[in-house]
Amino acid sequence: MGVGTLGAGILLLAYGPGSLDAWRFDPAPPSPVLDSLFVNPADATITEPGLRGAEDLEPGPDGRLYASLADGRIMARSPNGSWEEFARSGGRPLGMAFSPDGTLFVADALEGLLRLESDSDWTVLAEAGDPPALRFPDDVTVGADGTIYLTDASERYGYGDVGRSFWEGEQTGRLLAFPPDGSRRVVAEGLAFANGVAVDRRSGFVYVAETWAAAVHVYDPASGDWRVLIDGLPGYPDNVHWDGEAGLLWIAMPARRIPLAESLHRRPFLKRLAWRAAGIVRDAELEPSPVMALAVDASGKPVRALYGVSNQPAGITIAVPWEEQVWVAGVDRQGIEAFEPR
Repeated sequence: MGVGTLGAGILLLAYGPGSLDAWRFDPAPPSPVLDSLFVNPADATITEPGLRGAEDLEPGPDGRLYASLADGRIMARSPNGSWEEFARSGGRPLGMAFSPDGTLFVADALEGLLRLESDSDWTVLAEAGDPPALRFPDDVTVGADGTIYLTDASERYGYGDVGRSFWEGEQTGRLLAFPPDGSRRVVAEGLAFANGVAVDRRSGFVYVAETWAAAVHVYDPASGDWRVLIDGLPGYPDNVHWDGEAGLLWIAMPARRIPLAESLHRRPFLKRLAWRAAGIVRDAELEPSPVMALAVDASGKPVRALYGVSNQPAGITIAVPWEEQVWVAGVDRQGIEAFEPR
């Protein structure tokens, strides 16, 4: 085989049909200081089975805790421990948020950005589908002025194709704003999987998780300033929740960082070859992790770390303080658990 033929074969492997569209990507490495916070895993104090795929948990204005389930139901838990069905989205509800007037908004991966009008009546504010529609509605929050902030995780991949997005290292995620006047604008784009979003209604700051970058950003709508709040996280951040009473942002991490993949992110050509020829990337999965969540203050300083035993094959996608416990759940987990805060 000549050199030219060999070279052509390598290029075909890297760029031919079925190849990985590998992007160059160089996130900050895991911080040893942050990683050291996750030691001595604790057991859950409350375990409630039977609620599958609760991707998000949200304390409601009525004092109940709400959960978005894999079967499309939105459930509500009273402090006395009873769960009841509150609504059905008709799709796959992911992020949820209550507006200042108590209206529920849902980022539904299949239906789009939804507003609940009654128990079974939804208004679609923005549809999900192929671009220019929302490609992957992921999470939602509502500011004090009624502005809705929504993450569209990727413009290339929808719900169910998260793995391909990760291995490509693609950076097409967006943060969108929907002001009360009915307009729509792109606040930020070029994010490596725009995921959780939360707002501090006192300051107006909006917090956004960029999952593949293992970072959380903060956006100031008043000035337009966008900056990194914290990076170098030991896991990939998913949903975030602002605890206004404590002044803390809770960051859930469903999986630890994967050194092999991240080394290949910096070498996209090698990543293409690994995907095609060796199957190193193609056959790998995001490694499940123990329960992991980090609470940071408004400056990004770590204040609390939640670390629980790994009793399921998937980690958590949300951590929320409620009723003096930290409640956790995950998009691929069975049941909902609570831990004593540390």
